[in-house]
Amino acid sequence: MRRQQLTEAQITALLDPPTDQRKLVRHYTLSAADLAAIRRCRGDHNRLGHALMLCYLRYPGRPLKGGERPPRPLLLFIAEQIDALPESIEDYLAAERNRQRHAAQLQDRLGLRPFGTRPAADLAGWLLRHAIENDRLVHLAELVVEECRRRRIVVPSPSALERLCVQARYQARGEVQRRLTDGLSADQRRRLDVLTQRRAETNQSWLAWLRQMPEAAKPVAMLGLIERLDHVRAAGLDPARGHRVHQARLAQLVREAGRTAVQHVAGYERQRRHATLVAVALDLAASLTDQAINLFDRLIGTMFRKADERHARAFQADGRAINEKVRLYARVGAALIAARDNKQDAFDAITTVIPWDRFLASVEEAEALARSKEFDAYQMLGEHYAGIRRWAPTFLDAFVFQGVPAAAALMRAIDMLRDMNRKTVLALPKSAPISFIRERWARHVLRGGGIDRRYYELCVLSELRNRLRAGDVWVVGSRRYRAFEERLISRETLKELERDGTLPIAVDADFERFIAARRALLNERLAATDVKAKGGLLPDVTLERGVLKITPIERNLHRQKPRPLPRASTPCCRASGSPISCRRWRNGRCSPTVSRICGRVKLPPIRGSSWRASSPMGSISA
Repeated sequence: MRRQQLTEAQITALLDPPTDQRKLVRHYTLSAADLAAIRRCRGDHNRLGHALMLCYLRYPGRPLKGGERPPRPLLLFIAEQIDALPESIEDYLAAERNRQRHAAQLQDRLGLRPFGTRPAADLAGWLLRHAIENDRLVHLAELVVEECRRRRIVVPSPSALERLCVQARYQARGEVQRRLTDGLSADQRRRLDVLTQRRAETNQSWLAWLRQMPEAAKPVAMLGLIERLDHVRAAGLDPARGHRVHQARLAQLVREAGRTAVQHVAGYERQRRHATLVAVALDLAASLTDQAINLFDRLIGTMFRKADERHARAFQADGRAINEKVRLYARVGAALIAARDNKQDAFDAITTVIPWDRFLASVEEAEALARSKEFDAYQMLGEHYAGIRRWAPTFLDAFVFQGVPAAAALMRAIDMLRDMNRKTVLALPKSAPISFIRERWARHVLRGGGIDRRYYELCVLSELRNRLRAGDVWVVGSRRYRAFEERLISRETLKELERDGTLPIAVDADFERFIAARRALLNERLAATDVKAKGGLLPDVTLERGVLKITPIERNLHRQKPRPLPRASTPCCRASGSPISCRRWRNGRCSPTVSRICGRVKLPPIRGSSWRASSPMGSISA
């Protein structure tokens, strides 16, 4: 006997009627035609059973089973609408023949087809493409139940529903494996199998080594990530192969492989093993690329942070000497001002503060302590160039960068540096692109009529970092830093959706038809407003001699909203004039059907007196 895979809670959520008041009103409010058909049944038990069978067939889409007791909230809601006693359902459940007859009659009336071989085959073919995207059993069951309601097919039993979903999931997994492995060469399959083998120098498999990505912001970590990425790329897998299946399905394969030991993956049958390794390799390539770009961002940020810290420490180390010079020159300045006021010799005034030879030495010391005019920490970046060169050439050579037209100069600079690194050329050509260099960098890069190679390369990496953050530059093969167009549906999918008329947007996909409809609606609204304006029907708005006047809103702070008087309400049958004699009085109120006939009588309170009436529920006072 096959083990049930759907839990009881999942089956209940799929096939049992809801008990929430909002959903009860939404799904089980009976129409006038329904009430008329129900009244033709004899006895409260048949009317209640007929109404419940009708509600069950509409939602969740299956008949009321023999011996099944409806939920108490649903039973009370239906009984109240048809004016029947809820307890009469016991008599109906005991009459099996009436239940079967009502089920057959209502299926014919609602146009429902039984779940047979032909509907099951049609649903299996329809479900396959959904199972390729997501093969979770409960998700597939939800889709089947919804599709049965849409196609007006009686929802199958839990066992039949589960068999259909399991079969679709099995076929979908085979189709996914076929799509991922179709066209693989013998060399590619061999390289994929190598991932499950152990490395010669360690006791670790290649796949486990690839998954251990370095995270420290150090050059050796960047080189380790690129080494792993090169090993994954050696399999020769086209990234477009991953688009043959839904990305959620591909991610599910990766998660399953992550929860499975490598030796168990190696024991899969051939097609499943290769499909799993293809999914893992494609995911590793994207993850390693994203990790490398993130590490690049951190390394450049670390370079700037260290430069700022060195600049601050250098200034702090000279702080005492700078303070002494400032105090000295303040005294010298005060002496010079006093000498001018007293018409004395300026040089004598200086020598009264400090000897002349000591003054000359202090000037030389001040020149040594002085920073550049810009006081810019970028002048410290050149000291980090050697550390950047440990990984920057390998980084630029490992990835393909693309960008918007505004980043064209930066892309040319990256290509030029990549070519220079391959050819080991040291001097920059005179035609090197410089339009992307910002003003703060220009004073360091464009120095002495030439281009400083160190600062030029650092400027390129800094601008690349900024452009990646802004989204102006993207990386081929990345998941996080991919082009915006890759986040959209493909043109082929768009054409297919437009052809089938299933494009999931709320407006017309054709721009000409859309704008024509909006223009027509606007003209219609303007014409209606014009008619109201000419007739003076616009509230607080007048249109006289082509001048539009809108009455301003005045706020009266002294005017308060009057408090409403308390009012007592009691249902009353107009036929009898008293709730006591109303035979439909239940639970302290009339049923909805009777309330529509009787209405409600609002009784204002009478000061100094009270009104009381007895009812089956006790006394009511106002």
